[in-house]
Amino acid sequence: MATAALPRHVVLNVPKAGTNTYVYRKDDGSVVDGKDDMFSEVVKIELERSKADNIRFHLRFTYTNRYWQKNADDDTIVAVLTKPEEDTTKPSCTLFEITQQSDVLYFTHVQTGWRVMLNNSTRGFYVAKNSVGAPLGFFDWDTLVKLPSHVAFKGNNGAYLKAFNAESNYLQFGSDDPNSILSGHQVSLTRDGHVRIKSDFYGLFWRRDPNWIKADSGDITANNIETLFWPVKVEDNIIALKSAGNNNFCKRLSYDGKDNLLNAAVSTITDEARLEVQELVNEREIYNVRYRMEDARVYEETPYMAGTTTVTNHADEAASIEVTLKYEDTTSYSFTRSVSVTAGVTSSIKAGIPGIGEAGIEVMTQISTEFEWNDTTSVTKEISAAGTVPVPAKSSAVVHYVGTTASCDVPFSYTQKDKSSTDGKITQTDQIDGVFTGVNSYNFQFTVEKYEHLT
Repeated sequence: MATAALPRHVVLNVPKAGTNTYVYRKDDGSVVDGKDDMFSEVVKIELERSKADNIRFHLRFTYTNRYWQKNADDDTIVAVLTKPEEDTTKPSCTLFEITQQSDVLYFTHVQTGWRVMLNNSTRGFYVAKNSVGAPLGFFDWDTLVKLPSHVAFKGNNGAYLKAFNAESNYLQFGSDDPNSILSGHQVSLTRDGHVRIKSDFYGLFWRRDPNWIKADSGDITANNIETLFWPVKVEDNIIALKSAGNNNFCKRLSYDGKDNLLNAAVSTITDEARLEVQELVNEREIYNVRYRMEDARVYEETPYMAGTTTVTNHADEAASIEVTLKYEDTTSYSFTRSVSVTAGVTSSIKAGIPGIGEAGIEVMTQISTEFEWNDTTSVTKEISAAGTVPVPAKSSAVVHYVGTTASCDVPFSYTQKDKSSTDGKITQTDQIDGVFTGVNSYNFQFTVEKYEHLT
């Protein structure tokens, strides 16, 4: 019987009676519990399967590219290594066996065979012999939806959701202008992944009453479940909103004399529950890009043959023969961030483009151009390569030009400058959630496959 696979990226938490906190890596490398924000990049963990089986994993904090392991000096869990270690005889082994029981996970350090525990005083993790282990809750990071802060919502009738006062602060799909104050909404993220949404016109938060969604709550906390909504991504800029109050999706509904109002009415994502998100930004600039090279990683290294040619030595003595060939060199790159929804804003960016060279990752070139987050840009150039190879007398040589192709991830911070589409206001914010991903070839050399004597 098939078993459910674990997500690729997870957020781990220590289940509590009250609010959960999340597992993260401190600057000293220790792995601890205590981060409040599920959306924080420092809590994102990639579960990398072992090459040997499907029950053992490497746990990598993606923000710092650091793998879990047992500390060399004691039994604490730290995240220090930038490369996984599969050798189970080494104390630095980064493999953990994961056991799932209901909605929690237990971790066993493979090299010692000991379960991972939580120190309730320090909130740090450690391994202990003959222990039952600490149960850790988990959430699929890739299902989290981080919405832009100022948006309009378009329904499947082509109209934007607007403030509509008919004896109460209703919300109606009836506007043709996303930049009207009636159509604008402010999104606030909560620490557990829910959102609270405030109407620009009313200045109040959305609330379910009883199933109609009204913008009438002045509660500034996230304690009222009726003001909480869970966003679900449907397509790049299409979401659905599930009310935390009744676990129904909000849809466009005409009922009881009310036309096209928002109502938490359905258990599935029907056409009327699909909401197109439009970010209320006219222009966006990304600049002051600063790469954290110390946390970069190189992966998926594979041999690459750029070209093949034949050279001949007609002389009576061995000689170094010049080799030249042309080949097409393709590089690709993309920029990603933690915001989940592509919401119709074209950005410009001024930044360096890192690449992998013989000395490691370094900035290879500069760009200043329009771009879209998550889109991949590919550049192909014709390159001429030249060198020499030794060839015996009266012989020819088949020569390959070979190198390595690999990917790299480089986290970066940046400044984001936005111009509002509603009032033209300029805002600048510093962000730390960028990741550059690039693919290129490097470390080229000429190699001889075979020699043939001239006849």
